[in-house]
Amino acid sequence: MLIAGGCLVLLLALAFRPVVQGDGVGYFSYLHAVLVRHSLDLRPEYAAAAAARVNSDPATLQAPTPTGLAADYFPVGPALLSVPAYLGALLVGGAGQPDYAPGLVGAFALTSLLLGLLALLLCWRLTRSAVAVTATALCTPFVFYFLYEPSYSHMFSAFTVTAFVAVWWHWREDRSPAGWLALGALAGLMAITRFQDAPLAAIALLTLPPRGARARVLLAVAAGLVALLPQLVVDQVIFGTEWPQRPPGLALDAFAGHQLQVLVSSWHGLFVWHPMTLAAAAGSLLVRDRRLRAACLYALAVETLINGAAPDWWGGAAFGARRFLDLAPFWAIGLAALAARLPAALAWAATGALAAWNALLMASLQYLIGGNADPGYAGLLGRQVEAARFLPRLVAQGEVLRDLVLWRLTGGRPEPAAGLAWLLAEAACVVAAGALLSVRRAAVLRPRSGRGVATSPVPALAPSTTRRQ
Repeated sequence: MLIAGGCLVLLLALAFRPVVQGDGVGYFSYLHAVLVRHSLDLRPEYAAAAAARVNSDPATLQAPTPTGLAADYFPVGPALLSVPAYLGALLVGGAGQPDYAPGLVGAFALTSLLLGLLALLLCWRLTRSAVAVTATALCTPFVFYFLYEPSYSHMFSAFTVTAFVAVWWHWREDRSPAGWLALGALAGLMAITRFQDAPLAAIALLTLPPRGARARVLLAVAAGLVALLPQLVVDQVIFGTEWPQRPPGLALDAFAGHQLQVLVSSWHGLFVWHPMTLAAAAGSLLVRDRRLRAACLYALAVETLINGAAPDWWGGAAFGARRFLDLAPFWAIGLAALAARLPAALAWAATGALAAWNALLMASLQYLIGGNADPGYAGLLGRQVEAARFLPRLVAQGEVLRDLVLWRLTGGRPEPAAGLAWLLAEAACVVAAGALLSVRRAAVLRPRSGRGVATSPVPALAPSTTRRQ
């Protein structure tokens, strides 16, 4: 455990970028506006982003709404989850610091980092399969948004969905009223973190209580509505409606018919850019428990339908199929079921090979493909070879490394105090996540008579010789 933690801290020091940019501006702006200025008029925050030369989409963010305020089409969940860290940064640096001061940006980025770690640890609790969790982390879009774009919503989303799945599966047989309340609250939190995650809450219907206790489901509905309240208030103030709004020209069209493209296109297609997810989909068919198997298949189907309904179905200037990252727990479950039927050496070899493919793909995206463009199948493969020479740059983007070592190459100056502060903060996230993993009696994860999510291996994922649950 200590060796793994040390390797993770080293990776973060080399590659983690605590930045806010792109879509992250939409999420991050809520924090300063509400906690410092006590307003939902986001124009000063957008002006601060422009003044700080932060990469964003001002035309979308600053479009006036019927209420006369600047629009923000991004949900409030990531900001809410970041409130404790942001308040801590305000306490340390004072409310008068610039919107994009390193401490405030770092609070948001480090929250994303911590939640990404917790998502992986929950995947471990669900599967008890190190190879499945490693593959989920390194062979999918997860690693890119974990390290390089922490201000996007994907780590927040992966955490909330994985927590929901963990609670659902733990209490699948005898869910108490507290369990229904927790499930409902997490469902609401999923919805206000990324709107497309909300349909995943329907998997709770796969494990309804006995007829005499079905009134408990109302507890989940009530808790979900309470969790939705912050988003309802924000939408009422900014847009004059309780319904989530889409940016102009980006309304979903259920009949657009891009579902096959989001899976197999050379332009960020899920199975083409991240072949391990195809293995995960196949593995989900091997999950022994029919409810868990149905949950995995439903999650893939519903997210494919939603992503294929978007006019920008390729996900913009993204690393692969980023909009499928809410499927992280289902990938881990499918991969664990598959790995249980393969020789361990073969499973690890495949993980290593596809992790290398993913690393080359990240280098190719950043230095060759150039973001929002379709490389074509031949171009995708050809650039993988050429991308090998950019791997050193890929693993040398971390703030710690640049502050302490590479400042000459970046045209800056040595920042030993800042570099050490970032290193300590990243290490603290790893330690905090590890400490939570070691808490064996946490209410959500405590095993019950050998049947909880913490069993090893999970019966629903075990080979066919294991007793069916």
